[in-house]
This record gives sequence, C-alpha cells and structure tokens, in this order.
Amino acid sequence: MKDVSVVVFSHDNYADVWGPMFKLLFKYWKCPYPVYVTAQTEQCMIPEVKTINTDGTWTERMKAALEEVPTKYVICMCEDMFMRRKVKQAMINKCLKAMEEDESIGCFNFEKEYENITLLDCPYEGFGQKPDGNHFQKSAQPTLWRREYLISLLGGAMSPWQWEESYMPYDHKHFIWNGSPDDLVFEYGYHDNKPFGILKGKWYAADVKPLFDKEGIDIDLSIRGTV
Repeated sequence: MKDVSVVVFSHDNYADVWGPMFKLLFKYWKCPYPVYVTAQTEQCMIPEVKTINTDGTWTERMKAALEEVPTKYVICMCEDMFMRRKVKQAMINKCLKAMEEDESIGCFNFEKEYENITLLDCPYEGFGQKPDGNHFQKSAQPTLWRREYLISLLGGAMSPWQWEESYMPYDHKHFIWNGSPDDLVFEYGYHDNKPFGILKGKWYAADVKPLFDKEGIDIDLSIRGTV
C-alpha cells in the first residue's frame, strides 16, 4: 500500500522542534511514505521532508495543506511527537487493508483512549469504535485518516484544541487504540494524561532531557525554555 503520506502539522514557531522530531521519527521508523510538514513561511531543510506552506487558523492551514497532498490516506500527527521505540508498521498495514476493504472506516487513531468512554466493539484486534457524540471525537495525535474525509472535518476557523473538542456528526467509523498502552503503534511518551514533549510552548524537561541525552540529541533547551 503506497497511496499514503505522512503529514506533520506544525507552525513557523516550532521549526526548531523539527530536528529532534524527525531524527527520532526516522530512527524508529523506516517510513515507506512521503513525509510532509506544514508551516506558514519556514522551510524544512531535512531532505526526506517536504514543506507545505499555508496560512490562516490551524484548521484552515491543515485543510489547505491536505488539499495539496495527492494520496488517498494520510497519517497525521503534530511536531511534538518524539518517538521512543520502533513504529509498528505491520499494524499500520493491517489498518490500511481494513480501510481498503471497508469504505465506511474514516480513521484509525493510534493514541490510547484515556477519557473513560465506553467504546463499541469492532472487528479489529486492539481497537474499539468511538461512538458518535463523545468528548474528543477527533485527534491531532497520530492517526491514519482517509484524507478526503479528514478534509471534510476541518471546517471553520479553530485551534487544534477547539477542533478536537468540536462536535461534528460522524458519517464514517472512528476506531481508536484500546489495547495495551505498552503496545502503541507510535510510542511518543503520552501515558495517563501526563505531560510529554512540549507543554505550553516550552520543553517539558522531565521528559525530553533524559530522552535527548539518551538519543544523543544536542539542543539548547534554554532557547525555547523549560517547564
């Protein structure tokens, strides 16, 4: 399955984060797909990554960027997802196969459900189906989307947090990881609603300092600041 792209949702003010983010992404994932990052004016100098420049609110920029991506499916995430272990490509392949076989599937969300929502049963091992109308219907964390369906959910002018919490009736099935949090497809440090990566625009030092030290990533945390 090659009709897939990876789109990292970002912003000019987070261009300094791209180096460590993509270093860890490519270390832990031999990504077989084209990779894009979004920004207003900045250009990513990492050879494996193509920049898409758009302007407007977060939803307006993401919608415009996705309209430039030529693939049927997209794996989307934000730029503060720092991988900790090998990405489970075999599970991504299974999810893509399921979406090819069932056009009613809108997405497979790879984050762990922490909102204590009662999920509906689904036929795919490790996942549950999100019922319509629940809190955090949508997610900016790593998710495999049917691209045109995601575009249809990006109406209005919203921040990522407003978008995640906004209600839009489902016309596709939304599946979310309901297996062990120790067996995530993308392991980026988010567990039990604890902070990770970047918090309120600053490095969350308790998470990234030991991670970057372990991974040999040399970055001056004082420039962005820490919490």
